[in-house]
Amino acid sequence: MTDEGTGRLEARTPFTAVVMTLLVTLVCPLTGACGGNFAYYIPAAIGQLDLMLNSVPLSQALSSSSLSEEQLLKLELIRDVREYARNVIGLDVGDNFAMFYDSGGEAVAFNISASRKDAFEPKRWTFPIVGTLPYLGYFDSTAADAKFDELVDEGLDVYMYQIDAYSGLEYFPNLVLSPMLERSDISLVDTVIHELLHSTIWRPNNTSFNESLATFFGRTGALRFFADRYPDDPEFVEGVAQRFEDTDRYNDAMKVIYDELDAFFSSDLTSEEKLAGREEVYQAGRDWFMAEVHPLMNQPDRFDWVANLPTNNAWMLGVRRYNLDLDVFEEVFAATGEDWAQSLYIFRAAASESDPYAYLRSWLETITETPES
Repeated sequence: MTDEGTGRLEARTPFTAVVMTLLVTLVCPLTGACGGNFAYYIPAAIGQLDLMLNSVPLSQALSSSSLSEEQLLKLELIRDVREYARNVIGLDVGDNFAMFYDSGGEAVAFNISASRKDAFEPKRWTFPIVGTLPYLGYFDSTAADAKFDELVDEGLDVYMYQIDAYSGLEYFPNLVLSPMLERSDISLVDTVIHELLHSTIWRPNNTSFNESLATFFGRTGALRFFADRYPDDPEFVEGVAQRFEDTDRYNDAMKVIYDELDAFFSSDLTSEEKLAGREEVYQAGRDWFMAEVHPLMNQPDRFDWVANLPTNNAWMLGVRRYNLDLDVFEEVFAATGEDWAQSLYIFRAAASESDPYAYLRSWLETITETPES
């Protein structure tokens, strides 16, 4: 059924105390919306309930007359990616991305992170089940704005952005949120596989490992998906590869800028001197990128914005969080002969260790050792 006034797909599901109890204990920490205070639980539960109770099966959404042809094609693409992720990559798909929520053009959720201004030291929040996280999530923009202002008043760098996809891990299924359909096909496939990896492998208290592993799977899986889907269109597949090649260059450059800033923040300068001098280091990074890296891009216009890269440690930590040591995952994948099942087995084993990256590096050293003659 369609709500004629808003164009949103309408769904009806019974509301039960069991669902509320589940969401109060699980949803809040998963989205990060509790802020360590029970007063945040109820808004978080209500926000997630709205999404779940007002979602419809993908099959119903695909027959809707309220969605554009482009949106319907994106939904079909998501359905194809789900099957590819399950049957080819071997991810735990379950009921993820099988339901659609139409936000009517409104933002669904917001992510907030913060850091000291004179150091790469993120503010962290600890929750049951998922552990410590360097960000918070909100379904309500007013609450998100209030938290943003509160953190700014604490003297922190704060970064907030809209969320169009997030993982429910193994506790509730990921939904197809209508803002996701505004992504390009490449970004959409990458995002779906990224979130499904979270439902397959999750290491509590290690956000960088979780997000970076998901980044690797999203990008690698997307490239393989398009290569398998369009075997007769090598030019398109090469375009996908070049897009990710540009992303690699960008991420490598951000690591260089991060390292320069980290060295500056780790110096013997006073806090006041660091605050006064950090803009110069950020500007040097912007200038270097535009002069040396930008011309190497296959699609340089996608990175014009780096000339105005924000002077914001929370933003820089967010970039790093999603792209930490991706080469380690690539080396493991290559060492398995690019076998998805074996790679997943190794990455699961790493996630159970206290230091997943150390485990993977040790595994790589073990398999590259040459037997003594």
